[in-house]
Amino acid sequence: MMYPKPQRKKKRKKHKASILHCKDGTCYLCMKLKGDYRRYPVVHEHHIYDGPNRQNSEAEGLKVYLCLDHHIMGPEAVHNNHKNMRILHRDGQRAYERTHSRAEFMSLIGRNYLDEEKQEEPKKDTKDGFMFLEPDCIGCFGASENQCERCEEKRHDKKTETLAD
Repeated sequence: MMYPKPQRKKKRKKHKASILHCKDGTCYLCMKLKGDYRRYPVVHEHHIYDGPNRQNSEAEGLKVYLCLDHHIMGPEAVHNNHKNMRILHRDGQRAYERTHSRAEFMSLIGRNYLDEEKQEEPKKDTKDGFMFLEPDCIGCFGASENQCERCEEKRHDKKTETLAD
């Protein structure tokens, strides 16, 4: 051959080690949720942010090692349990933000999981998804614990009137 074809090397993907957990046979969620540090013969590598962010998770080390029960089988598996998946999302963001800024995390993943902690707290006055109103509530959704200042003032005025009589 007079003109040999130039050899191009494939661009290699970065396979960074996990920044949350080392691969020693332990399950990240067993340790976190149950305090169980036993070593499993098989642990699966789970990328915390999947879908379009899977490659970002791989490149940045946002992955953990899980036993079969916490990865794909059983009710506590991250692929079956939204609560456990959120735990991993928050832990992944905290670990990434130890060395990077929140703006860098947002540009990489596109979502902030730490602000959701405050939003997911259930309200104290709800029971089975319903909030019962006082009969004299003026419609501003003040519950029995008098969270609404206007309802609080109106009730307070009525109580002082009845005490004065």
